[in-house]
Amino acid sequence: MRNSIPVILLFPLVCFLSSIISILCEPNTLGVCNEKEKHALLRFKQALSDPANRLSSWSMDEDCCRWEAVHCNNVTGRVVELQLGTPYDSDYTNFTLGGEISPALLELEFLSYLDLSWNYFEGRPIPSFLGSMGSLRYLDLSDAGFGGVVPHQLGNLSTLRHLDLGYNYGLHVENLDWISHLSFLKYLGLGWVDLHREVHWLESMSMIPSLSELILSGCKLDRNMASSLGYANFTSLTVLYLSENNFNLEIPNWLFNLTSLAILNLSENQFKGQISESFGQLKYLESLKLRWNSFHGPLPTSIGNLSSLRYLFIGENSLINGTLPTSLGFLSNLEDLHVGWTSLTGNISEVHFTTLLKLKFLWIYATSLSFHVNSNWTPPFQLEYLEADSCKMGLKFPAWLRTQNSLSNLFLSNSGIVDTTPNWFWKWASSIQNIHLSDNQISGDLSQVVLNNPILDLSSNCFSGRLPHLSSNVVVLNIANNSFSGQIFPLIFGKTDERSKLEVLDISNNALSGELSDCWMHWPSLAHINLGSNNLSGEIPNSMGSLFALKALSLQNNSLYGDIPSSLQNCKVLGLINLSDNKFSGIIPRWIVERTTLLVIHLRSNKFMGGIPSQICQLSYLRVLDLANNSLSGTIPRCLNNISSMAARPNEGDFNVFEADYDHESYMESLILNIKGRDSEYKEILLYVRMIDLSSNNLSGSIPIEIFSLSGLLSLNLSHNHLTGMISVEIGGMEYLESLDLSRNNLSGEIPQTMANLTFLDILNLSYNNLSGRIPSSTQIQTFSPLSFFGNVELCGAPLPKNCPGDEEEETQRSTGVGENREFPEIAWFYVGMGSGFFMGLWGVYGCLFFNKAWRHAYFQYLDDIKDSAYVAIAIKLKWLHQKLGIYNAG
Repeated sequence: MRNSIPVILLFPLVCFLSSIISILCEPNTLGVCNEKEKHALLRFKQALSDPANRLSSWSMDEDCCRWEAVHCNNVTGRVVELQLGTPYDSDYTNFTLGGEISPALLELEFLSYLDLSWNYFEGRPIPSFLGSMGSLRYLDLSDAGFGGVVPHQLGNLSTLRHLDLGYNYGLHVENLDWISHLSFLKYLGLGWVDLHREVHWLESMSMIPSLSELILSGCKLDRNMASSLGYANFTSLTVLYLSENNFNLEIPNWLFNLTSLAILNLSENQFKGQISESFGQLKYLESLKLRWNSFHGPLPTSIGNLSSLRYLFIGENSLINGTLPTSLGFLSNLEDLHVGWTSLTGNISEVHFTTLLKLKFLWIYATSLSFHVNSNWTPPFQLEYLEADSCKMGLKFPAWLRTQNSLSNLFLSNSGIVDTTPNWFWKWASSIQNIHLSDNQISGDLSQVVLNNPILDLSSNCFSGRLPHLSSNVVVLNIANNSFSGQIFPLIFGKTDERSKLEVLDISNNALSGELSDCWMHWPSLAHINLGSNNLSGEIPNSMGSLFALKALSLQNNSLYGDIPSSLQNCKVLGLINLSDNKFSGIIPRWIVERTTLLVIHLRSNKFMGGIPSQICQLSYLRVLDLANNSLSGTIPRCLNNISSMAARPNEGDFNVFEADYDHESYMESLILNIKGRDSEYKEILLYVRMIDLSSNNLSGSIPIEIFSLSGLLSLNLSHNHLTGMISVEIGGMEYLESLDLSRNNLSGEIPQTMANLTFLDILNLSYNNLSGRIPSSTQIQTFSPLSFFGNVELCGAPLPKNCPGDEEEETQRSTGVGENREFPEIAWFYVGMGSGFFMGLWGVYGCLFFNKAWRHAYFQYLDDIKDSAYVAIAIKLKWLHQKLGIYNAG
């Protein structure tokens, strides 16, 4: 009994403690929130727009501490956190909050954490009343669509530890005096907030002693702020982002005093000068990014002192030269090394990788570096990513690659390899995601190889034999410009148990033969097909119409024939069709000129007949129309001015079928176009080409005036037809035209003077027509060869040798001077002035001699001396010559 009393007394205490522990361990278990705060939150919700209904749990019937994104104090039930940022993994467009931010938030007296990031408030200003929420320690308004001036009232949040206003592209700062009041601030994010009005940004921010992370990327900071770059007192700073500004000066010395820095990003700033050896003082650096600047000179050897460094990005500084410091081999923690696109030279040897056991990413592309390692070298690292395009790897295939079992991306294009792929390569490479070996001289027979890599570029090499087999994993296959032979079907139509993922197939410029099998329905993902420049024959199979994702079809320069199958009209997103240099016949199918997605129609050099369908004018996206060298007849449609992409200034446009983007790389379409009288390949700039070529057909009638309103055209060729009529004066509006060929038609009348407005014109051919009159006079037109105008009997004037009527009279007047003083009286006055000036100058000399006797005597004495000296010199020369002649005659 004596022990039972204490036990009884302890029981309530144990129950109380257990309930307290339960409350502390399980948030929001009290089940009761403050009613005043509940109503405040509902008013706050009412002012917001919430298209995804994210705040559906916010209702009067529920405890506000159990609402979505609301966190309360477990003991008091007061709201302390609002986590309303849009989740990263959501559909950002439809999941964002917007509307107004209600001042009802002021009633949340204990709110310490407010996150409204990744929402969209449509350029509204940040509410100034947020500066009165004195309990806030964390405020994140980043990427929320705010605009206007950052309110200085935020400086009243004296307990704030975290402030992020970044990625609000409409925000700007008038001054930053208020920032120094946030004496406990540890994180400050102002990325892409316009700070260019604040010259003294550095002084203001360096007055925050607790600041450890400072993000100032894209803030429009420039060299005009150089006066503020002389001093900084960031004693606690560990992270500094100054990337994507425009300092355009040498790195300021104060940066090297920030000895606590772990992350430093100075990329894209136009920093110049040499990369200082002082970087070696920042011994705690883990990440150093200096890409896309204007540094020059060698890399500092002191970088080898940064033993904690994990990421080193120095690439895209084209003026950095010298050799790669061997001290890099001491960076035992280095994981990512980027020195690509520099002017570094010399050899890379085993010494550079001595202790780089953790290296995973190596970027040495577009340099003059050369790999020189022993053939039996085993690297200490296991790479995941190697990009060494245009870096010389040696003539032999790099044997050390075989040791890299974690590699997922291999880029060795244009790396100087002249070798056969080793037997181990394709089995070893089967798990690599991206392989790029283009522009080498790699050879081998792949007929027994099964390719398994999602992205594979073997173009421009020396591979031969029959085509390899594909697994269903391949997405991009580019084996153009090799010596593959045989038929296509072993590659395309091999047995597969899985749905093919192939989207890009480029086998152009090989020696393939045979017909196209009718099995294309097994490859439904194909979007880009290029089988051009082979020896293929037969007709286009109907099954190609089952390729519903097809964007570009290139079958040029083969021996294909027949009609274009109507099944291709099922390819609803087709943007490029290139059937040039084949033997196709019949009329141009109506579905082609009604496929409004088309950007390129390239049917040159076939046997098409009939007229050009007027429906072609519906193709508002069309940029390239080449129907040359066929047997088309009739007139040119008068509605071509409806092709809006040709009537506007050349630009990329919104609908792009020329490029397919993939992981770390892209595939680009190319076209051989006859512009400026020669065939040229257009690839990177194909987006900007605007051309019409209807030459070498049987077209008749006049040139529609509407065609001259296509002011975006770069090239227009209507030559070798039977066109009649005059050249409209409207041609002067084709301001971007570079090449114009109207030769070998029956055009008549005068060449319009407005052609002088074509200032970009580089090629002009109007020869062999019935044009007459004077060739317009302009600096541009007179620079063309006379050949541009030959065959027009009635044409005259420069640059032709034939003068126009009246030119002879003008020439005579110019030679005799008749009328010169009438037309140019200033010339006569010039000669009058010159004569009188000569007379006055002569009188000035002889007048002095006439009035001054001493000068007169001295002057004539000087003339007598010159005469005597000349007489003696001549006499001596004559005597010498006489003696020489005497000796010559005696001999």
